[in-house]
Amino acid sequence: MSFTAVWPINDRADAEAADELTVSTPDDVDALLGRLAEPGAGPAVIEHQDRPLMDDTEGLLGAPGQTKIPDHDVAATVHGGYGYLTYADPDHDYSTLVGEPDSPGYHSEYVDYPAGAGVPVEALGLALKDFLATAARPTCVAWQAA
Repeated sequence: MSFTAVWPINDRADAEAADELTVSTPDDVDALLGRLAEPGAGPAVIEHQDRPLMDDTEGLLGAPGQTKIPDHDVAATVHGGYGYLTYADPDHDYSTLVGEPDSPGYHSEYVDYPAGAGVPVEALGLALKDFLATAARPTCVAWQAA
């Protein structure tokens, strides 16, 4: 099993700067967390290759019904010493983690994490390793409506 993470890099010299990593082992998850903690790294959009695709009925990527898109919406980031994760799929509404009450909010162009949604980076790592192994919403963390 594997997933691909793609994230923007805030670089004044390159407005299109981004990075990508295909994750297939627990060690790769650790490497991803390290890269997401680097200065300028934005939230990673994560697509698990072992989940089904669905018809793009809204026309997000072309003519409605002509393209297949992932059946899930997952994003993760590391910010201020905390890990953040959002998740949605056909069986689960868009949600974020129940985190440390003192964790700050994080806002980006793609995803917003409310204050209190950040967890220790190690907990984010466990959640991503669970997602890697199961292709399902991680059960080792608590979720709340976003």
